[in-house]
Amino acid sequence: MWLVQAPPIVAPPMTAPPREWDLAGVFVLKQEKFLTWGPVIDLTRPFRGWDFQLQPVWTLELTPKHRRLDNFSLAAASAPGLGTAIGLVQPKLQYRVPGTEVRVGVQTTILSFFTAALAGKGKVMRPMGFVSGRF
Repeated sequence: MWLVQAPPIVAPPMTAPPREWDLAGVFVLKQEKFLTWGPVIDLTRPFRGWDFQLQPVWTLELTPKHRRLDNFSLAAASAPGLGTAIGLVQPKLQYRVPGTEVRVGVQTTILSFFTAALAGKGKVMRPMGFVSGRF
């Protein structure tokens, strides 16, 4: 999961159209880069509380092409973490409800620390269910 960590952003990112690749007729790999509003906290001034800002998100989604399994997919979303040396990745197992844009599934959050003091350390949060899509 460390390999799908979003790179640090220097310039303001732009939303790009999704890209898809056919993997030998067995799987479809889809990549998306977009902006989303996300909660952040300034660790130097935690007394100010949470704030929201635009954050770049990079997602990879692997979907089988078999007609009985094409509603299931495995995805990983990556966003900048709370600091420059913290990575945030969310692996997801999801099911797309046929005929809709609604997805239900299970996801977890993995925090990775890339500092000299905490090299290679990480924390996996508790898995949780989700429902997403256009309603």
